[in-house]
Amino acid sequence: MNPYRKAMSGYRKTAFRQGLLGLLLALVIAGSAQAQEVFPAPDVPLTIRAARVQAAIQIDGDLSETDWQRVVPARGFRQAEPQQGNPATFDTEVRILYDDKNLYVGAICYDTTGTPGVRVPDLRRDFNYFQNDLFGISLDPFRDGRSAVVFQANPYGGQRDIQVIDGNIYNFDWDAVWDVRTTVTDRGWVVEMAIPWYTLRYPDVEAVTQWGINFVRNIRRRNEITGWSPWPRVYSPYRMDYAGVLEGIEPPPPSTNLRVQPYLVMRDDRTGTQDDLFDGVEPEVGGDLKWAVTPNTVLDLTVNTDFAQVDADRQVVNLSRFSVFFPEKRAFFLENANLFRVGSSGTALPFFSRRIGLDNFGQPVPIDAGLRLISRTPRRSFGGLVVRQRGNDRTPTSHVAVGRFIQNIGSTNRIGALATVRHDDGIAGAPSVLNAVGTVDGQFRFTQTLTLRWMASGSWTQHEGGEGFSTYAWLGDDSNWGYLGHLQAIISENYNPGVGFVSRRDLIVTSPAGNVDLRPAWKPRFVRRFEPGFVSYIYHRLSDGQFQEAWLSVMPLNVEFQNGAEISFRIQPNWQELETEDVAFFRPLGVELAPGSYRYVRYNAEIQSDLSRKYSGSAELTVGDFFNGTLTNLELSARLAPSPRVALSAAYEYNRATGLGINGEDEVSHLFGPELRLALNPRLQFNAFYQYNTVAEQANWNVRFSYEFRPLSYLYLVFNDARYFVGDTTRRTDPERFATQQQAIVKVTYLRQL
Repeated sequence: MNPYRKAMSGYRKTAFRQGLLGLLLALVIAGSAQAQEVFPAPDVPLTIRAARVQAAIQIDGDLSETDWQRVVPARGFRQAEPQQGNPATFDTEVRILYDDKNLYVGAICYDTTGTPGVRVPDLRRDFNYFQNDLFGISLDPFRDGRSAVVFQANPYGGQRDIQVIDGNIYNFDWDAVWDVRTTVTDRGWVVEMAIPWYTLRYPDVEAVTQWGINFVRNIRRRNEITGWSPWPRVYSPYRMDYAGVLEGIEPPPPSTNLRVQPYLVMRDDRTGTQDDLFDGVEPEVGGDLKWAVTPNTVLDLTVNTDFAQVDADRQVVNLSRFSVFFPEKRAFFLENANLFRVGSSGTALPFFSRRIGLDNFGQPVPIDAGLRLISRTPRRSFGGLVVRQRGNDRTPTSHVAVGRFIQNIGSTNRIGALATVRHDDGIAGAPSVLNAVGTVDGQFRFTQTLTLRWMASGSWTQHEGGEGFSTYAWLGDDSNWGYLGHLQAIISENYNPGVGFVSRRDLIVTSPAGNVDLRPAWKPRFVRRFEPGFVSYIYHRLSDGQFQEAWLSVMPLNVEFQNGAEISFRIQPNWQELETEDVAFFRPLGVELAPGSYRYVRYNAEIQSDLSRKYSGSAELTVGDFFNGTLTNLELSARLAPSPRVALSAAYEYNRATGLGINGEDEVSHLFGPELRLALNPRLQFNAFYQYNTVAEQANWNVRFSYEFRPLSYLYLVFNDARYFVGDTTRRTDPERFATQQQAIVKVTYLRQL
């Protein structure tokens, strides 16, 4: 038997055994789960009634005004975790008021420990859900049971806002205009929110009778998630088919609802040996406009778009044969981003906004203007995006157009279409290039827990390889007993989404995975659950079916403790087939590998402390063979947060390869990233982030001061420094790209609602 067939035969046997074992174990647990079942949405939902304000409400975290006292509160919160359905250890009372400008939410989060009991690691916006005490409200103004806008706060007034579709498609980076103040007392903590009507999208006043609504609270000291209208623990609190009903509101009729946000920026750059930093600064102006054309339709316009205040990307050491996916962080592209999301970042995305306004090296390219139109109704949604990207000597001038349509089918299913067109002007004598992509996708929920998501996409590129296609399908059963699922994807050699992302081309991806959630009666009280499981990925070349690589991660030990700490152990067999064309671009740690077949096993152990405490950390160690050598990978992180206003964190990754490659090389890499965050309050913050990467031979500083002087109006002071600390041949032949770069920025944005 030839080595390939022999290896694949062993692989198939191992994968089959592991998959069968996972399936049988999952079925046993599913059949025995009784008290913690996935229960259906309520036939008769809970209700809460709002009252009109009779006197002015001051947002100060104090609910002593008469209006608050005369409202009947919602109470009786129940646990989603750890004991589904049990009463909350500490109850929460919620009241709703409104006037012609705002919807007001007041909550008393009872806790007998007072200030010492709350957990808030830092005061950043969009704080971590699992590491903070929090209270939140989810609203479904159209009451379609499928979409939600979410507003959450922690005990120190930190804000978190989210757009959610179908309870599992999130836009965590959406920032809305709203206000919140909190106070912490000896009986718990109090939160008071004011959400402007113009921030919310709702039907015409005549059609408004009831909204979907729910509340969530995380009692982080106990790692206990509770809610008003209960939902199964496997789901998020944003599944609005489980929500209650808000009655008694009278929103004002939709008005012009026009919002402008101009900016002024002063920027100075120095490259290489220039010594004229802060010399000859020219002001730049631009801004955004948002117009609610109808209650369902919103138009956004951006002119001379600037992203100077965006956090720097976190560097990585890539030891795989796949492209690294960096998430979008720029505000204009983040709003309604979940509407345009199709596919998987692990395989292919037909549309990925980071392909606009950034070159192939991640450097900013000016955007002259952009226009986005979004319309949503309970039955369907559609959106369009048009952007002009300014060219330079490295990147052509580009025009991008994106269209999206989604049709809801029934209460849980949907089908959609996405189209993108990109035209790049020619530079340096090269011809212009036109690229077009068409995609259809859908979701079908067969039962409460069994869901299918799929995508089929085709691309056409002028002058560059012609036509290509990509498909993606995921079928998964996600329930309280655990998870069992299968992913299948295909990416052709010529698939080229001009404004999309592809991890690798000419590929067939096969990935079964599963885990079980074990909470036996005999477990120690300090243990929440055992969660053994497996994940596997198998890759074949599409053009000839040739096996390329596979890996299997079997996790016999994964323990989550009641305080949120975790320990785990994994066994990871790998099968690799490297061909001549592979080694040309795949050089882990810069080492050249020889073509051939490689079989090896790696072992992984990880420990993570309670990340909500003032002092926390994690450690992950992976050891074993790596191609023809050995590789030790160590990742450490630590955070010191004696107060939410002061947080110092650091992450470190160490890689040591021995006997690797055609010359049996020994290589060591370091990636170090400390970060300091200081905050007087959630609106006045300073953070400094440093990265040192020996693989990229680069060190970066990103320092930022921000002051939110009114909701979503900011003053930013930013300093960036990027420099290469090794002068090798590549840097000498391309000194402009690898020169030291420094940048100082002062930016003011002002939001005005008209």
